[in-house]
Amino acid sequence: MRELLFTFPSTKTAIAGEKALLKAGLAVKVMPMPEALSQECGICLRLDPADLDAGKNALAEAGIPIREIYRKEGNMLSSL
Repeated sequence: MRELLFTFPSTKTAIAGEKALLKAGLAVKVMPMPEALSQECGICLRLDPADLDAGKNALAEAGIPIREIYRKEGNMLSSL
């Protein structure tokens, strides 16, 4: 299964990001941050790859900084 993981500078920022993405009508899931990615923030947001541009735009319009975006396929992670 392919999915995107959006990471943020803090848990507070991730929660604000979730609200912005939901407001934009995107299907977003909060999930624990994979340990391979970061120890700094406990959660990240999962989006469908088809929502990449819409997700980035919604977060930019809300003024929410993204730390990094990763593509996840199975157990493999790669930075976009």
